[in-house]
Amino acid sequence: MKRIFLLALTALVSFAVGIASATIWISKRRPVVPPVASANNCTPVYDATFVSKRIDENDDPQLFAAFQEPPLYAMPDCVDEAYSLTWIPSFHPPVLVRLWRAGNRSFMVAKELDTKGWSKFGSIKETNSRSLTQFEWRDFTDLLNRTSFWDLPSTVNETSASGWCNLACRRASRKAVSLGQETRSE
Repeated sequence: MKRIFLLALTALVSFAVGIASATIWISKRRPVVPPVASANNCTPVYDATFVSKRIDENDDPQLFAAFQEPPLYAMPDCVDEAYSLTWIPSFHPPVLVRLWRAGNRSFMVAKELDTKGWSKFGSIKETNSRSLTQFEWRDFTDLLNRTSFWDLPSTVNETSASGWCNLACRRASRKAVSLGQETRSE
């Protein structure tokens, strides 16, 4: 019974974070060139050299290279909080949605690749980014708090054709919740 509860809770959190991010993205969808990195806007920038030297053992460097996004633990020092949702379905292109806060400003970027599934990550097909209002950021973090994201187990083993991975990083802590990771035999 406890296992079913944890599975259901993890699924609910993943679904809620995905829906909230997609709703924000779709409601404000307009093609935007990603902001240029500078000291005053604290934009994370992908650095292949850094990723290859400091990547965690369980992380996939090809995923970060495909999305041109750094891991959460490689965010600039000015980032106070960062959240990332990676969805890798079998029959649709992978999507990464990242939200981060630097001081009292918050931002969101959503990227979609041009390939499908786990076998080979392609290149970026579409990128949308924008700043978030304080209300949108508070609404997002309230949703995480209501679903007890920080109290969820790190991994829920479930066989599925698609994978969801929710990552969060605050100054002093990191959290990863994976649901529905495809089982692959090699």
